[in-house]
Amino acid sequence: MLLRIAGCLLVALTAAATAAEAAAEPGALTPAPEDLRACEPPDIVTGLTLLETGCRYTSPLVISHSDVLLDCRGATIAGMTRRGITIRPGLKNVIIRDCRLHDTGGVLIEGQTPADDAAARDEARANSSQGVVLDHLTITSSYMTGVFVDHYVVGATIRNSIVEDGHHVGVYLEHGSQKNVVSGNLIRNNGLFTNRGIRRIGPTRREGLSVDGSAFNLIEDNVFDGNAFGGIFHYKNCWEFHTTNPESRPRLQGSDGNVIRGNTFRNMDIGIWVASRQARDLVTWDCGDKSPYENPVPLTIMMSERPWGVSDAFLGYHFNPELIAGLVDDRAPEPRWPFPVALYLFEDFAKDNRYENNCFEELKTGIRIEDDGNVVADNLFIGDFEYLYLGSPFRARYLDRPLRDTAIEGNLAVSPSGKGFLENSFLAEGEHVGTTLSQNGSAATPHCPSPAEAPS
Repeated sequence: MLLRIAGCLLVALTAAATAAEAAAEPGALTPAPEDLRACEPPDIVTGLTLLETGCRYTSPLVISHSDVLLDCRGATIAGMTRRGITIRPGLKNVIIRDCRLHDTGGVLIEGQTPADDAAARDEARANSSQGVVLDHLTITSSYMTGVFVDHYVVGATIRNSIVEDGHHVGVYLEHGSQKNVVSGNLIRNNGLFTNRGIRRIGPTRREGLSVDGSAFNLIEDNVFDGNAFGGIFHYKNCWEFHTTNPESRPRLQGSDGNVIRGNTFRNMDIGIWVASRQARDLVTWDCGDKSPYENPVPLTIMMSERPWGVSDAFLGYHFNPELIAGLVDDRAPEPRWPFPVALYLFEDFAKDNRYENNCFEELKTGIRIEDDGNVVADNLFIGDFEYLYLGSPFRARYLDRPLRDTAIEGNLAVSPSGKGFLENSFLAEGEHVGTTLSQNGSAATPHCPSPAEAPS
């Protein structure tokens, strides 16, 4: 009977909150007073748990029960290098709302580690925490990832929240997870500095949202602004640090089948990078995957006749910041410049994703695609930059496997110089086949629409 009452209470509260907050701005809803008093967190049990608006909680909150609604009422959780909120695995129907987390390890939706076979992975997803909702949170200056959706978690929702100024990635969808929703959030200024205050450089910078071997997710109506390297990066981790990290697991699922729509990307190097580790030097990453290349791979094709796209410079072919990140601190504005002569490459996987009705402005590259079967449709690009990069030099030329079956349809551009969509794009000759191009043209829209204005 108690569980039934708690379940009814959660349903009623969730419905009321959804109706009242449909048009609310991202972030915590309840204003916080300037002066906060120190408080001890309550035990979080099945049903409704309320925090005090004027409190500052400096102990981690751990949720170990299903059918929980934690309403922070604008309270602040702060000042710890551990996770501010942890949701244990195997739970159902957990809602966390109206919270502020500052200078913590962020929020962890914990997963389960299965054996490396298909049946065990399916069982881990079936027994994962499901129906977890993070709603109207403000997460700032996270010591770790702002929100970490752990491996094999299914059906989590992160909505109407602000994740900003974090030292690492803003939101992370970990390998094996599926069918999560990231909607209506503001994700900005993440990945600029390490926890020690050292400015990240080159490829050591991080993105707003990582989709690391996570599939079939919906990412919609978010704003990605000012993140250090870019907005959304798709990749299948190469089983990095497999000999030194006992918790490192092989990634057995690509970053496939995701839908990215209605988002705004601005003020970054790159909006979306599809298969972002396809052509990256991973010599220092201790990868456990078997590489299809005869590593090391010479750089001759990049140093010879092949034209360069704008985003090729991000990969560090001129220099390799990943090899020297430890030598650079916040007092050294420029890195030393060791010139690599060869790369250690591993295949990356991010197939059959859809990128539609997004808006891109104030970037260097809008979308860079390095895997097969992706669709880029009905997006808007404002300004003069590299709208689209399509190619994969090493895969195409050393493995004889150009990118296949990319659909580029109905995209519009607003170019101050009067260039068309394709004139501001880089489609690498000989590195893609089966590409379809249709109805890409010019538009007069001067700005990115708000989510409410975006076409459905």
